[in-house]
Amino acid sequence: MDVFIALANIKNFTALLLAEKGDSERRVLLELLGLEKEKLAAAIAAQARLLPAAA
Repeated sequence: MDVFIALANIKNFTALLLAEKGDSERRVLLELLGLEKEKLAAAIAAQARLLPAAA
């Protein structure tokens, strides 16, 4: 679930970033995008720990 939400947020922030012209708004969106990418990486790592290792 966390992976799905992070991916949706990344898609949304990217679309907003492409449409935004103001520098301060772009900076905020870039920061949010970076944080969301970190959340995605953490969620994927957490999922990997839950899956049994392949033999």
